[in-house]
Amino acid sequence: MDRAVRASLLFMAFVLGAWVLYWLRNILAPFALAVFFWLIIDGFAKWLDLKLPFLPYIATLGIAFLIVIASLVGIGVIIADTAFDIAAHATEYEHRLGEIFNPVLERFGNGSWDGLDEQFGLTTRLQALLGGFAKSIQGVMSSFVFIALYVVFLFAAQNSFGKKMDDLWPDPKKRKQAAKVGERIRISIEKYLGIQTLMSIIMTVLSFIVMKVFGLDNALFWALVIFILNYIPVVGSVLAGILPAMFALVQFDGLVMVGAMAGLLFVVQFVISNTVQPKMMGDSMNLSALVVILSLVLWQAMWGGVGAFLSAPLTVILMIVLAQFSTTRWIAVVLSADGNPDMNKTEAKTEPTPTS
Repeated sequence: MDRAVRASLLFMAFVLGAWVLYWLRNILAPFALAVFFWLIIDGFAKWLDLKLPFLPYIATLGIAFLIVIASLVGIGVIIADTAFDIAAHATEYEHRLGEIFNPVLERFGNGSWDGLDEQFGLTTRLQALLGGFAKSIQGVMSSFVFIALYVVFLFAAQNSFGKKMDDLWPDPKKRKQAAKVGERIRISIEKYLGIQTLMSIIMTVLSFIVMKVFGLDNALFWALVIFILNYIPVVGSVLAGILPAMFALVQFDGLVMVGAMAGLLFVVQFVISNTVQPKMMGDSMNLSALVVILSLVLWQAMWGGVGAFLSAPLTVILMIVLAQFSTTRWIAVVLSADGNPDMNKTEAKTEPTPTS
C-alpha cells in the first residue's frame, strides 16, 4: 500500500477512534477508572499474599477490599469536615478576601465589585467555573455505583480470562504473543501505579508536615488534594503547590509566611518529581516528556478529570499495543522515550518481527 494512503488511513482511524472515545466517555471513563481500582486492589492483594503466605488469596483480597473502602470513606469524612470548617470560618475568610481584593477593586472597578464585574465579566466566569466543578463532582458521584459494580464483575470474571485467551487465539504462537503483550501491559501499569502511589504518599507526608508547621487550616484536606493531584503528570505537581498556597493567602495576614510555605511545598514537589521519582519509575512508562504533556491534554479533552488522572497509563497501553503491528510500530517508536516501545530491551532483541 502506498505510504500516503496508509498515513491517511491511520490519521482517519485516529480521528474516528478519538471521536468514539469522546462520544462514549460517560461509559468508558468510569470503566477505565474501575480497571484502575481493580489493578490497585488486585496488586495490593497479591502483595499481601506474599507477605502473609499463611492466608489464602481470597482472604488477602478481602483485606485489600476493606482497606480501599475504608480509604474512600475516610476521604469522604475529610471532605465533609473541611466543608463544615470552611463554613464556620466563612466570615474571617470573607474579611481577608476583602483586604486582598480591595486594592484591585479601587484600581480597576471604581471601588466596587459591580464595576470590576462589568469590566471583566467576573460573575459569568465564576458561575461557569463553579458550574463545571459541580458538574464534575456530580458526574464522579453518580458514576461511583457503576464503578463499584464494574470492579466486582472484573474480579468475578478474572478466573475466565485464561479460557477466553485460548478461545480468541487458537494458534499457540499467537496466543503466547498475546499473553506476553498482556503481561507487559499489566506489569507496566502495576509498576507505574505502585511507584506513583509511593511517591504521592512521600510527597503528601512531607507537604502535610510543612503545612502543619506553618499552621495552615485544613492541612489534612490539602494533603489529600496533593496526594490525588500527584497522579496527574507534570501539571499535578504544580497545582499541588499552588492550591494550598492560594488558601494560605486567604488565611495568613503576611505574605512572608505564604511565600515561605509555598516555597517549601514547591521544593518538596520539585525535588521528588525530578530526582527520586524518575529513577524509581525506570521503564514502567518509557514515554517522552512531550508525549506525556500531549497525552495529558488529549485525554483530558476527551474524558475530563478521569482522562487527566489516567493519561499516562492509557498512553502506555496504546504504545505497547501499537508496537505489535508493523503498520503502526513507528507510532509506538515515536511515543517511546528511548525508541524501544517493547518495554523490555532484552526481549525486544529476540522477539519476532511484529506482524501487520
